[in-house]
Amino acid sequence: MSEGNIEKGFTPIRTVRLVSAVVAVAGMFCLLVQRILSIAMTMAQEILDLAFARYGNFTGRFAANNFAEDKKLLSMLNELKGLIPTVETALTLLLVLSVVLFVIALVGLALPRQSGHVLVALKLLKWQPVDGEDGASVDQLSMSPAALKRLGIATGVIVAVVLAVFGIRGCMLVSSAQEQGLALQELDTQVQGYMMTQRAYFSKNKSLGTAWQLGLDTLVNGDYYTFRVGRGYIAAESKVTLEKCPMGTRWRVNAKAEGFISKELKFFSVLPKNRECFKFAPNLKNTPR
Repeated sequence: MSEGNIEKGFTPIRTVRLVSAVVAVAGMFCLLVQRILSIAMTMAQEILDLAFARYGNFTGRFAANNFAEDKKLLSMLNELKGLIPTVETALTLLLVLSVVLFVIALVGLALPRQSGHVLVALKLLKWQPVDGEDGASVDQLSMSPAALKRLGIATGVIVAVVLAVFGIRGCMLVSSAQEQGLALQELDTQVQGYMMTQRAYFSKNKSLGTAWQLGLDTLVNGDYYTFRVGRGYIAAESKVTLEKCPMGTRWRVNAKAEGFISKELKFFSVLPKNRECFKFAPNLKNTPR
């Protein structure tokens, strides 16, 4: 086959450039998915910020503690919040993958001959003799069924590993978010119960009541906290680690009667030094002082 006829056919250089173009399209697809996920995560983060701000005030706390729909919604929001780190990791991986694919495609387009030898060495392409119109034999690059099979298997393995990693990570985060929600609910229930009974006792006796006078146990072992109730306070010590909030973190809400002529009951919270723990008890953080 003459050189002119060869140039009209599917030459090795054109084969490599076609493969590079396919790789570039794959990189564009990864980048598109990354941008869509990024926009969706930004919107989700704004929704979460507004929702938690809503449930952080008095009316929001009241609704979350007394209405089943709000409790379920708050639980779903906590689960969604737990998935955000997974999405952020996925965004980073997709961005890195798209950049790598673009670089591979650029090298293939700029250096097709060298890239062809690399693809042959990786056994993704092979040299195959083809008879031309004039009877001459010419070597062309082609992808054999075996190479397609190996490439499909490799792609499937990579996709399976990525899905498995994100699936396991997602399940762990959802489980962690559920545990954090249960821990927050346990702490909030005990504290709100103490405050409610202390208010009822104070309104009747104009003095602070002890645990016995309030009809409460002095020591309560919950699933996530150990609670102690004394005269004018309830204290909680965490029994588990919640993200960066370590086990053994202590919370306390004190009750105090203020005023000379007309006494008034007030509560104020004693927060842990670790600010990472604040998000696990927003109601205590907002306890009126």
